[in-house]
Amino acid sequence: MSRSAGLTLAALAVWTAPVLGQDTVVARLRLRADSLVREWRQANALADLVDSLERERASAGRDTIAVGALRIVVNPSPLPIRQGATRAWRIIDSVYGSAAADLVGMPYLIRAVDPDTAVRRPAFHVGMEVPWDLDEAAVATMLVANVPLARPDPALADWLGSSLRPSLQPRRDRAAVYVQLVTAPSQAARACFLGDVARCEDALGLGDATSALESWYPSAAERRALVTNSFTEYFDHGATSATLHACAAGRDSLCTELLRSLPVNALPRPLGYDARATLVHAALRLGGRDAYRRLLANPTVPIADRLSAAAGVRHDSLVMLWRAEVMAARPATVLLPAWRVAAALAWMAMFATCGLRSSRWRAM
Repeated sequence: MSRSAGLTLAALAVWTAPVLGQDTVVARLRLRADSLVREWRQANALADLVDSLERERASAGRDTIAVGALRIVVNPSPLPIRQGATRAWRIIDSVYGSAAADLVGMPYLIRAVDPDTAVRRPAFHVGMEVPWDLDEAAVATMLVANVPLARPDPALADWLGSSLRPSLQPRRDRAAVYVQLVTAPSQAARACFLGDVARCEDALGLGDATSALESWYPSAAERRALVTNSFTEYFDHGATSATLHACAAGRDSLCTELLRSLPVNALPRPLGYDARATLVHAALRLGGRDAYRRLLANPTVPIADRLSAAAGVRHDSLVMLWRAEVMAARPATVLLPAWRVAAALAWMAMFATCGLRSSRWRAM
């Protein structure tokens, strides 16, 4: 073999050695990944089997009650499950519309138990344990609060601040929103109360999330109050302590700087869950039987567009309807009869007289 050919073969050996070694490592990692996938599938299959056996054990000796699309597997007991389910179904059907039919394949698994906690009972790891002395209204509330229909929808839950729940008392919920509009420390909420629909959209978080601070708390006084009332403990240490004290002393630009350093979802919302949930319920009610399916159809689009698709109207029209309903739900003013006012004044006078005649006052 010539000298040049030998040098060429040596160079090729040196160049290919790392490549062959790298291929070996990749092959080993691939085998390990395949092994982990097999283990994961086996673990899932075992978990499914255990869950199936547990459900079968928990369902033994039980009845299935059907009300509308609700299916409730429950053991015999005095619990008024059918009556409560009848009330719950009306509420659930009114919210989810045609999507409520899917509940046929999602049964509740309920075990009615003796309310006496001293009574020993076998342990079950699926379903719900419910004391059998609950009344019809409490059973309905329990069923409505645990509807298994709600699909995971992180965007909607993040905007709401919780998962969407059917409302048992919609007028009371709207009255609570009225109080929020009156008392929220935000110009957006106050402007919404006075009739500015665009500011209602801001207060509800239907705009651009990146400008939430400016739309929710536009004034310097609001931002200073927000920092000093809500975030003093958070900022009063380390590098931000001096900035906090300067903000409290009137350096408004520093208050804004502190608030902008927070994640958007850390800012207190002018209007809470009740306000946003009542808006969703208005959209579902306005949009008819398929409104809930349309609400969940495109989880990546902005919430305002999803609400508009569910309601079948522009989102500003929906917000106008929502505000009108909230204003109509204004809590009734409590008026005390004149005799009660007089009696209260008389009691106050009596207590004052007794206080002045006590030994403590005479000693002075």
